[in-house]
Amino acid sequence: MSFYKNKAYFNSLTNLFEQSFNRLLKITKKLRSEEGCPWDRKQNFESLKLHIIEESYEVLEAIDSKDYQNLKEEIGDLLLQILFVSNIAEEKTLFTLEDAVNDLSEKLIRRHPHVFGDKVARDSEEAKYIWNQEKIKEGKIHKKEFLKSSPSLIRAIDISKAFAKSGLEWDSSEKVLQVLLDEIKEFKEAVEKKDKPLIEEEIGDILFTVANLCRKKDINPEIALNKSSDKFLKRATLFIDLRKKFIDLSDEEIWKKAKLILEKSP
Repeated sequence: MSFYKNKAYFNSLTNLFEQSFNRLLKITKKLRSEEGCPWDRKQNFESLKLHIIEESYEVLEAIDSKDYQNLKEEIGDLLLQILFVSNIAEEKTLFTLEDAVNDLSEKLIRRHPHVFGDKVARDSEEAKYIWNQEKIKEGKIHKKEFLKSSPSLIRAIDISKAFAKSGLEWDSSEKVLQVLLDEIKEFKEAVEKKDKPLIEEEIGDILFTVANLCRKKDINPEIALNKSSDKFLKRATLFIDLRKKFIDLSDEEIWKKAKLILEKSP
């Protein structure tokens, strides 16, 4: 059974892409071979985890900065890590890249019955509902929803969203804010006791509550935190430069000056 209305179109895309992609595959396999690169040959699943995370964030940074030429490069770098993972899996006879691609194709078709089947999605919300219904049929909605490999704040939001449907929900963001203040109070008490495990636990509770505050306000905490980190980086860099010029000012005064300069800049 064919799901494609225009086979010629898809075949033309395949032919255009096949040559360049096969060339890349051969290069990555060569790098992993006995005649290849010692560093690339040394990589394994565990060592590639950090590279995948780093390359993923570099893709996000290129998107945020609207540097689309760099985005093209970063997508390639991320693809390289994925190919290395699939190469290692093939070397271990676990699965091949072709297996992964075929599984993905089948999943996309299966989860889009409103495109490749008879169902109808009138808007993005209905499409998302259909997608999740298909996941439930596959028995994967809970298995993949709370993966620890997800960014921690996003995972906290996903967990809270799932159980909010069962009634475990705050009435408003103001209630969440009150819980946050209570958690901060408990954190202070843990600090006074100098109980490190308890301090860690209370900080975790604070972060979990902050994630839920973001959820209630429809804010992505990863994006918000990255923006704050970028803001601090700019201010701290300017602070270092200003401290060399204004030796008579205190660090606090220089920090405020740096803040004012950046607030006035476009």
